[in-house]
Amino acid sequence: MPPTRPARRPVRRDQWGARDKAQHLVVSGPWTLSTQYVLVQGADWANADALPASVATSAAVGLGKEWYDASRADGQASAKDLVANAVGIGLAGGLIVL
Repeated sequence: MPPTRPARRPVRRDQWGARDKAQHLVVSGPWTLSTQYVLVQGADWANADALPASVATSAAVGLGKEWYDASRADGQASAKDLVANAVGIGLAGGLIVL
């Protein structure tokens, strides 16, 4: 008789503490900061004028990523990923306003 395999535990997806959430935060924050830098330093925008555009581009990238995830056959969008994006954007926005 072949040896039995241990039962697999069900995969718990989309946990708050998942590495994926940190990746969303770490990408959205620097994206916002770098866009702000390019608009202010490279395009001579005022800081206050560039902030909404910086936030919007980072949010659009995050939404686009979730839309892509949802469009895949085995994929689904994650509200928690969007929250992690928002936290990264918020932290970057706070640094910009300082």
